[in-house]
Amino acid sequence: MGKFAYLIAMLAITSPFAILPARTQDTGAANSPHVIEVTAKTFEFIPNEIHVKVGERVQIKLHTADRAHGIKLDLYPEGASQDGPPGLVFDHPQDDAKVEKHKDRDIEFVAARAGTYDFKCSVQCSMMGHGHDRMTGKLIVEE
Repeated sequence: MGKFAYLIAMLAITSPFAILPARTQDTGAANSPHVIEVTAKTFEFIPNEIHVKVGERVQIKLHTADRAHGIKLDLYPEGASQDGPPGLVFDHPQDDAKVEKHKDRDIEFVAARAGTYDFKCSVQCSMMGHGHDRMTGKLIVEE
């Protein structure tokens, strides 16, 4: 073994820092949410299909364009049993994320399980309710 290689090997073996893992600076990027802007207007969400990754922290920034709306996301993916922990984990569980006309609201959660989650408007869009049932969308959580 050459002198240089021997010196490196000895330093690696005897150095008190040789067994410590490398440290990286935490910039907070791992905790930063994937921000998705969604506009709610009578009878539609734009976009009405959202794609995120499993384990991702998601922040939906809901804007209203014409009147009060709301968004309700299913906690379990389509076809899944609702016995275990939910697939969408909210920091502050809520039944309805209502937003007044021309206002914004942030809804934040972790997409814990892959699958397709339905969402819908939780505020009646018209006096007669016609068309309100079409105000739906899908959140697709991918591996």
